[in-house]
Amino acid sequence: MNEEAFGEVWVSSNYETVFCTNDEKEQYLRFLSSRREIPRGMSIVLINKKLNKLYTKDEILNATPEQLKGMIK
Repeated sequence: MNEEAFGEVWVSSNYETVFCTNDEKEQYLRFLSSRREIPRGMSIVLINKKLNKLYTKDEILNATPEQLKGMIK
């Protein structure tokens, strides 16, 4: 099974929220914009970051915030 690898992600400033594709990020932002209030713990600011190498979606989504920081250039 050949999983897609990603070289960049969109992350929140605390590295708790991470998305691998622009479509996922846009869907999340549309969800937030439909809310009257931003739910606690959800970030509306996502920053595009380059990764130091290619990672699979599972590696990215299963990483802790500290591990994710180490994966970013």
